Amino acid sequence: MKFGIWHNGTTDVPLKETDEGLVIPDASVRGLHRDRQRVTRERIEHGVLAERRGFERLTFTEHHFVLTGIELSPNPLQSQTAIAARTEEIKLRQVANILSWHDPVRLAEQTALLDVISDGRVEVGVGRGYQGRENETLGQYWGGTVQDDEKNRASFEEKLDILRRAWTEDVLTHHDQFHDVPPTWTRWHHPQERAYLDDSVSEYDVEDFIDWEDGSVTETDLDPAYPNVVTAGGSTLRAISVFPRPVQEPHPQLWEPVGSPRSINFAARNGINPYLAGARDPTDIKKVVDMYYSAAEEAGWPDRRPEYDGEPFERPWDETRQRGFSIYVPVFNTEVADEETYERWLQGIKAYWQYLGFFGFAEGLPGAEGRHPIEQLRELDPAVLVERDLYVAGDAEDIIDRLAHISEVLGGEAIAFDIAFESVGLTGEEADEQLDAFAERVMPYFE
Repeated sequence: MKFGIWHNGTTDVPLKETDEGLVIPDASVRGLHRDRQRVTRERIEHGVLAERRGFERLTFTEHHFVLTGIELSPNPLQSQTAIAARTEEIKLRQVANILSWHDPVRLAEQTALLDVISDGRVEVGVGRGYQGRENETLGQYWGGTVQDDEKNRASFEEKLDILRRAWTEDVLTHHDQFHDVPPTWTRWHHPQERAYLDDSVSEYDVEDFIDWEDGSVTETDLDPAYPNVVTAGGSTLRAISVFPRPVQEPHPQLWEPVGSPRSINFAARNGINPYLAGARDPTDIKKVVDMYYSAAEEAGWPDRRPEYDGEPFERPWDETRQRGFSIYVPVFNTEVADEETYERWLQGIKAYWQYLGFFGFAEGLPGAEGRHPIEQLRELDPAVLVERDLYVAGDAEDIIDRLAHISEVLGGEAIAFDIAFESVGLTGEEADEQLDAFAERVMPYFE
């Protein structure tokens, strides 16, 4: 087994339950701002600790504006840059950069920059987003709305195409529904760049990058106070080259959180590793794994690397190829925590699911048959989720048995788990203690 960690930036302030059964932070908005600053620093320390304790991957999400502090990760790349400077081996993954909220050329630069700084340790997760507050605010410029799923998907796919090409093509030009790279009206009459492209040292010609118009400007006629030759001339920009390139060839491995058949098939057809977030029963996990591998086989086993393209990879995880699934599992070791801490962990589970549940994720939660999912949200008993093994809690032996059971159900030679130690209402120190206990008491069993 291979182990990574997941960190969602959850609040560590005390929680309380309202008369309506909703769990909320027992803190003011200003108090939550201070908490968010503290958690931002603590999650970096958590990532550094993960490498020291032998974890293979660090996964950060991207989320914004969450008033109750349930999740916070406004810039996973920047946070992981801080971690990259203090680590040497742990892979740095985002699940996910929400493409709907980003300019794809800027994202290509930022992810490549982190890949260079970390010496090739970046794995780039991509997603579409589902929370209206985030999507409508940050995605309003490029079709990122969640109120039009087809428009959102078209935007996502166009951005993904630009991202890949920005990483791999020397001469990038793109004109489609949401993006013009570069805009056709961009004036670019730059004598120095023309001289470079005219010189034999360059493998490209002027016309590859610039639609040059000779005689369109007389430089000495320009206002000497501001002689802007670049925009005064009649030449326009045809293409750009995005710097730096990623260290990894041809580019970092892509990941995508999957759930629906459409997202599973898209990931499989495009050589993207699937990330399975959310607490799930092993039989449900197996169904998703089966669907992905069937789609990958039907698509001819696509891979970003030419030497592997068309070659099958092991299920559910191919350690040699670094292809396949990563599976999220929240864990709590009762041996290193008292009863009060365990009860706070359970309450944090309820708070987390109540936040997610109102977005439509309440269906399937265990509860009384025939009850509406929203009713079950308000009366959710998180201990039931533990009893049904959707969350893993107990001593080291219990945790080992649960992970071994998942592995047995999925089959295969290897499996990659992403373990979540942080939880709503737990402090950074408590999350670190859980990480340490897992590394000392669970990981050695699977070596």
